Amino acid sequence: MINEITSSLMNYAFDHRFNVIFEDKLSSHTPSLVDTEHNTIIVNSNWHKQNQIPFHLAHELGHLLNNDHANSCLYFTPSRNGIEGRANKKAIDLLIPYYMEDKLPEQINNTDFMKSFDIPPYLSDMVNEELHSYN
Repeated sequence: MINEITSSLMNYAFDHRFNVIFEDKLSSHTPSLVDTEHNTIIVNSNWHKQNQIPFHLAHELGHLLNNDHANSCLYFTPSRNGIEGRANKKAIDLLIPYYMEDKLPEQINNTDFMKSFDIPPYLSDMVNEELHSYN
């Protein structure tokens, strides 16, 4: 399922004329990044938490969809605030439809969503808000 979601997010990126490169030669702890000037996302396919790769891709997509601009590459950074917080919110919004697929309302909860994509605990309030507003 993770590979299907990643493929779907890649297609979404391509539809928006964004470039996505999967790199498997990076350290397992090197975060994914986005070059906003060239609309290019580099995803570390060697990331130590494989279930988190769709979240990383969605986060970097979030920067481009939010029209974030930076003089240098933006690396995946854990934050609830500012430019990174907005990218995390966009990532959650992009992932919710995949999570909701084939689920009954009583099966939906933020803990399960976060576990599905290995989303860090500090984002639980944001996940809860976004899941609630999605319904």
